[in-house]
Amino acid sequence: GYSIQTLTPLTTAATSYFDYLDFEGVGGPNSLSGIRTSTITPTFSYNTVNHPIIPTHGLRFSLSIGFSGSVLGGNVNTLQPAMDVAYFRRGIFKSNVMGFHFAGRFITGYGGRVAPPYSRYYMGGEDDVRGFDILTISPIAYIPTNNPAVPVYNNDGTVRVQRIVESNGTIGTTPVYQNVPYYQLILPGGDTYGVFNYEYRIPIIGPVTLAPFLDVGVDRLSIPSQLGLNPTRVDQLNAEFPEADFSRRAVIAPGTQKPRASAGLELQVLMPVVNAPFRLYWAYNLSYVNTNLIPPIVIDRSLFPNEASFKNALNLLYPTGLPIPFDERRSLFRFSIGRTF
Repeated sequence: GYSIQTLTPLTTAATSYFDYLDFEGVGGPNSLSGIRTSTITPTFSYNTVNHPIIPTHGLRFSLSIGFSGSVLGGNVNTLQPAMDVAYFRRGIFKSNVMGFHFAGRFITGYGGRVAPPYSRYYMGGEDDVRGFDILTISPIAYIPTNNPAVPVYNNDGTVRVQRIVESNGTIGTTPVYQNVPYYQLILPGGDTYGVFNYEYRIPIIGPVTLAPFLDVGVDRLSIPSQLGLNPTRVDQLNAEFPEADFSRRAVIAPGTQKPRASAGLELQVLMPVVNAPFRLYWAYNLSYVNTNLIPPIVIDRSLFPNEASFKNALNLLYPTGLPIPFDERRSLFRFSIGRTF
């Protein structure tokens, strides 16, 4: 496949992430346009499952490796091996079915480049670990930036202003801002994705099935160097703020890459019109992240003209204070259409 993309980030964090990540060898806003991805994906598949919607026995297996590179006419260099296995067999009783599923994926850049942010993996939701919101599981990291600019205050706490000449020739005033070094919190997605699902499907009556389940998944950065930042952009920051001593690699928050696990009950009703199961499920999270996030602090009082400006910058950059609490939910009740596997 071949695609050309131009991306428009909608948040300050996303803009900083794309600007600084070295996935094209081009830094700054130009890295968001003319992204050419040319991919070839050889795939091997094997399938003995007896029914595509309500299977009772059989094995489904697929193995693939995606290769993207400049030799194929693109400017994104990645390797993406992936494997998906599902196995169904009779349960304890004749009408019951046990289902096992494993999916694993990995992505890495090569040739001095890293994987694009939009190709990394996120987890959570009815397709993998059901006790978490959709695509909310990701490693957490911090990347260096000088955004947002912060206002400068006078000693008495009033906003400092400077005179400017307006477009109509009159003299006006505008607030004074200054750039400061800062580590922006991001959810970059993982380069390694693995999930195991187990269901024990018990027919109740007609098209209604009750299925206790267990989901275990991990989404992590196995190769931290794949969060390498564009050296030109980092050098510019270090030239502006030498005391910050920014690294050319994003900083991964400790404890945010642990495996997640959910167990619960799912009620499945096969819909005759859409020929797919309507699902109501409740999941309780056996493993989740509950931690305090402490980004590296690289601003200090010496960067500001007075105490008022310094305190305001801290309040603006860290509105909830430090440390930042991060606590994932304990349980989830949801409905959806389709199957996890």
